[in-house]
Amino acid sequence: MVNKNILIVDDDDNMREAMKETVLRLNINVDTAENGRKGFEMATKKVYDLIISDMRMPEIDGLSMFEMLKATGIKTPVCFVTAYGSVTGAVEALKIGAYDYILKPFSPEVIEELIRRTFELSENNKQDIKEEATDNNKKGTVYKSAYMEHVFSLAKDVAESEATVLITGESGTGKEVLARFIHENSTHSKGPFVAVNCAAIPENLIESELFGYEKGAFTGAVNKKLGKFESADGGTILLDEIGEIPIHLQAKLLRVLQEKEVERLGALKPSKINTRVLATTNRNLKEMSQEGTFREDLYYRLNVISMELPPLRDRKEDVADLSAFFIKKYSEINKKPVKPLSDDALKALQSYEWPGNVRELEHTIERAVVLSKTNEITSKDLFLHGITIAGFKSKPEKQVEVKEEVRKAAPEQAEENVNSSVGRTIADVEQELILKTLQDVAGNRTKAAEILGITVRTLRNKLNEYRDMGIDVEEYLK
Repeated sequence: MVNKNILIVDDDDNMREAMKETVLRLNINVDTAENGRKGFEMATKKVYDLIISDMRMPEIDGLSMFEMLKATGIKTPVCFVTAYGSVTGAVEALKIGAYDYILKPFSPEVIEELIRRTFELSENNKQDIKEEATDNNKKGTVYKSAYMEHVFSLAKDVAESEATVLITGESGTGKEVLARFIHENSTHSKGPFVAVNCAAIPENLIESELFGYEKGAFTGAVNKKLGKFESADGGTILLDEIGEIPIHLQAKLLRVLQEKEVERLGALKPSKINTRVLATTNRNLKEMSQEGTFREDLYYRLNVISMELPPLRDRKEDVADLSAFFIKKYSEINKKPVKPLSDDALKALQSYEWPGNVRELEHTIERAVVLSKTNEITSKDLFLHGITIAGFKSKPEKQVEVKEEVRKAAPEQAEENVNSSVGRTIADVEQELILKTLQDVAGNRTKAAEILGITVRTLRNKLNEYRDMGIDVEEYLK
């Protein structure tokens, strides 16, 4: 068994050394850790075939360490060593996936038998476990809440059909993750997955991007180009933020969905495609159809099956697992050790409202992984309310110089410049400038966009972001 590795975690020096000697006699590599925090760190840096851990330890106990390992995607078998009085805790551990437990006091033979039983797991079963853990990490399908369990269970059933699926939810809730999950569990999984951000493509280019064009179709079309629908042939196309597609193109999109064929710009006849269509939106398409800004027939054609993802604030029980997943992900990317969350950090994460949902949590954890200087991630590393420059002695508050055209559009702005003092984030200043400009031009979005030097489309996207953050944008549009 020279190629096997075992980790022993126990705060009792004598017990730890006694178990180590027993394992070494079996010619097995063994490492030891004196507490759950150290055990977690070691288990995230090295692959072990078995972890033997005491239940009761200071700081992080055995059960907490096991839950942290599970949340990180590590499926190493864990066996607990416990006194008779703590059997209830060990049984609870078995219910959530622990391999076994043994009672103190025990003989060396008990440890040897435990190891033999563990290693009788077939190589095929262990390979399946590793592949499943890797697959889940790639997909990012991390959840514990009952609602998300229902969502992904439904997604598996939906995946087997050819029906169009409309995934709704606030920005950052993981709509694309769910779409990829449906694709990977569908009959189209061997084909490409093509995601199209409809809000990011300029309005004058979106038709050629989606449907393609023939050589000579317009000035500059020197070669034929396949659109996104044809590029996804045999696979899945995700129309992200479908509500941003201009209404004059919606009839052409409806035809693609109904006829399963696409007509390139300049083509003499349409081309048949076998493309599964998924769509996402953070807007209310039904209301848009009633307002006349989204075709009602297209809405019902997209909404064959509807799935809604809840905001993260409504599934706080997923915060710990998602955080552990992102810690591992960004520790690997940034070549840093995987650190546990301190109790105060986890409490802060679970009490925060997450206006940006899972995407905001991911960015928060990425920042914490990069900036953390201690052996754990603390609440100070999270910067939940933005990064400030502490201890920096700046000159008196410098104000952003307001353009002359802004003064003309709203003279009162000369007295109320946007506050850009040191310690504020760029995003905060940008948000204040946009909203104040809207207020000064009485909610005229066209004039505000012109003053700010951006397109109306960009301004609309920014306002949608602010709505998702819980800001009452309508107050500035009156």
